[in-house]
Amino acid sequence: MLRARWRLRRRARAGGIGEVLATILLVAITLVLLILVYEIRFPLPNPPPTFTYATESNVKFAAWGDPTDCYPNLPHNWEYYLSNGTGNTTDTNRYNTYMTAWDNECDPSSGAGNGTYNLMNATEITITGVSQTVPLSALEFEFICTNTTPKETTTFVSGSLDQMEWVPGSPSANLTTSSPTLGTCATYDPKGSGSNSVYYNRLGFFDPLDTQRTIVAPGMSLVIYVHTADSIFEAPNPLYDDGCNPMTSSCDWGQPDSDDYHGAPVWCFESPGSCTIELIDTDWSYPVVVLSAPVYML
Repeated sequence: MLRARWRLRRRARAGGIGEVLATILLVAITLVLLILVYEIRFPLPNPPPTFTYATESNVKFAAWGDPTDCYPNLPHNWEYYLSNGTGNTTDTNRYNTYMTAWDNECDPSSGAGNGTYNLMNATEITITGVSQTVPLSALEFEFICTNTTPKETTTFVSGSLDQMEWVPGSPSANLTTSSPTLGTCATYDPKGSGSNSVYYNRLGFFDPLDTQRTIVAPGMSLVIYVHTADSIFEAPNPLYDDGCNPMTSSCDWGQPDSDDYHGAPVWCFESPGSCTIELIDTDWSYPVVVLSAPVYML
């Protein structure tokens, strides 16, 4: 009996030691696995950026995109220089004075921008916050139009924000050969009967606050003109004239602005679902819409 008890105790001690060793081995394997997983962990991608913005409607902005809406700054009203066209020497001198001033202050080919431009109704979309660093060149602006009768969807304008820069008050926009031009907004044709190529700044522009800034920051804004037919009057200028020269013909200035168009059509702001503004981050492996604003809600 004593020998049998001794054998049982020895087996029990051996079994207890085995369980302890197994537990220690399991803990060690677990620790090794955790260390391996930590060392070979894959970094998770950052989430897409998020934007916050504020809108203000019924604001006034100058029609900087159209030099035909520019008045040179002169001591007298434009009629003093151009209106009667009787052909005498005094009128010729007045006309030449006006033309010289327009060339210096309104003609875009001379880099001018000091003239007084017609004001238009507009909506301003101001960025109030962004969750992470985003280059202006990576953000694509799209203005999408949808018409119901007939059913038609078009892209009015598409371009990166750095291609649509314009600092208000500067002589000219950053217009290059790569600057976007306007397409059509469903059945609305912004070119009208004008012959000039219609750049994005007839629809609106992006104000980066400073042309040296390349990263999206709060305070930057998009301005969209609101077009109504003949809502403003053509400024007197030599671009769209009837051969106006006091020596040869009468001058018929200040006509309705029906030869060219600005902004988005009014129905974009009146019909739900008709027009949408989107900002798309193109830095990702797939385009990510970071801001989508129905024009109807602006």
